[in-house]
Amino acid sequence: MGRDEELGLQTVYLLHSRPYRENSLLLNLLSEQHGHISAVARAGANRKSSVRAQLQPFSLLQVQLKGKGQLLNLTQIEAAELPLPLTKQFLYSGFYLNELCVRILPQNISCDDLFRHYHHSLIALNHQNPIEPVLRKFEFTLLNELGLSLDFSVLDDENQVQEGDSEYWYFLPEQGFVAADYQSRTNRYSRQHLFAIRDGNLQDPDVLLTCKVLMRQIFKPLLGNKPLQSRKLFAYSKS
Repeated sequence: MGRDEELGLQTVYLLHSRPYRENSLLLNLLSEQHGHISAVARAGANRKSSVRAQLQPFSLLQVQLKGKGQLLNLTQIEAAELPLPLTKQFLYSGFYLNELCVRILPQNISCDDLFRHYHHSLIALNHQNPIEPVLRKFEFTLLNELGLSLDFSVLDDENQVQEGDSEYWYFLPEQGFVAADYQSRTNRYSRQHLFAIRDGNLQDPDVLLTCKVLMRQIFKPLLGNKPLQSRKLFAYSKS
């Protein structure tokens, strides 16, 4: 982005906001055109300002951005739709999607497919569809965006699969799936469950649990040691 470049009207979702300097907010936005963007919005001293009122999570926004480098200025904002009224576990699930994007997604890289999938995930949560499949499918889309797509072809590779040792598999970050024919503390996964995950068949509760454990293993090194606040909300709501 060039010096003081005025970007066209952007379609965005607000991922996160926090106070920044005097009477401003620091925003993480997910843009249909430019992916993950950081921006500053002048919100004024009044906590009921129109800018603050419009900067709501899960609301589709039209914004004008100006500036250079990694941190842009938000110069215009208009709500394209009312915020989706997510509640309880569905609200925490939306926060989880936001937190993944803020923590992991690089900035200023176009990610049209991820934006669309985020949009449809929020709609599914608003309709109170089963939560776990929504989250798992979004995680797969995010991995694809990061260039970390899972290679399931090894499960069918005759050179890799040998009779009697291919029922369970490990996932090793540097190697992918490896037949579990040796002892390891790493989680092992059913081959049949992995086939179902590959094909997007997440209706079976056992397959869904396998997928959840696999995703947690994959995302752990990407997220680092800092815990996810959205997971704390889930835990608190169940206590």
